[in-house]
Amino acid sequence: MKLYIDGLLFRHTGVGRIYENLLDGFAASPEISSICTLVPTARKKEFLERFPSKKIEATFADFSLDFREYFKKGFLINSLKPLSDVYYFPFHNVPYFLGGRAVCTVCDVIPITPFFPLPWHVRQRFRIAFSHALKRSSRVICISEFTKSQVLEYFGGDPGRLGVIYPPLSSNLSGVTQNPVAGEAPIVEGDYLLYVGNRHVHKNLKCLIEAFALLAAQFPELKLVIAGRRMRVRDEVDEAVETCGRRNKIAAFTEATDREIDNLYGFAKVFVFPTLIEGFGIPPLEAMARGVAAVCSDIPVLRESCGGEAIYAKPDDAQDFARAITKALTVPRSQAEVDAGGKRITRFCPEDIANQYIEVFRECLKR
Repeated sequence: MKLYIDGLLFRHTGVGRIYENLLDGFAASPEISSICTLVPTARKKEFLERFPSKKIEATFADFSLDFREYFKKGFLINSLKPLSDVYYFPFHNVPYFLGGRAVCTVCDVIPITPFFPLPWHVRQRFRIAFSHALKRSSRVICISEFTKSQVLEYFGGDPGRLGVIYPPLSSNLSGVTQNPVAGEAPIVEGDYLLYVGNRHVHKNLKCLIEAFALLAAQFPELKLVIAGRRMRVRDEVDEAVETCGRRNKIAAFTEATDREIDNLYGFAKVFVFPTLIEGFGIPPLEAMARGVAAVCSDIPVLRESCGGEAIYAKPDDAQDFARAITKALTVPRSQAEVDAGGKRITRFCPEDIANQYIEVFRECLKR
């Protein structure tokens, strides 16, 4: 089978990580004879270092991360030879004027929900993009049952055309909990809470900072580390930090490398994920795979992804988050509990997830 996989978001947000892990899985499959991918020119050096496999043929092009991409990229993909049997998009960015069978993954529909404040015309453009992907794709894969329910709620349609395949997580996370930075010095000294992810408003980081301020009396030396890209020049995190009274105890990493993220995970006391809505929720699983206790918002999608291995708190209640964090800091976990969190990662092995996608591709080719 000849496969095209879209690499527009390589090294860009969580979708970029899903792309990398899927590409690992596809490259390892004997059923995939060749893989063609389009990657932004700016990422050429990183891509060639990350994927030396001869099975992967990358074309590098300049993309615009906006709606112009939908009208230009189809022609470029059609020009790639040999033609692919299936054209797969790990995002909902299926272009217009594309030939061949398309399969796409919907990671979330957050931009059109009330949790994501956007001007009406921008929200409408997202709706158009989602609608096109749903209509143009032979099959649509959602990364959680929650995301599938959201797609049906906002767009309707035939549930039989929608499948659920969980996102693949890094093969470096084996399910055996271990400190991945053994022998290294921590880049943040002392005990700290950790958040990893972007700083969009739906991530609810203001609640996390308020909860952190409530912990000051009991844990005066505790720090908070926020590792995530700032989405605006000044955001809710900046405002909350200025008013919480613990500014000198909060460290922000807005452009952390993969190695720095590993280091931050490796020495964190507790991982905290206060998000209001997600498509799936990868960071808490990455934390648990490293043996770190995770405190998460009590929302359906995180119950689906993290199960009973996380500690949950009400997403709109800073005091409840403070309570849950206190529990994670003060109540010792048994080795069995630590191992259970680590083993959950084995459900999302890249090779297994890739095989589930290959089965979908096979069905499309039969039809």
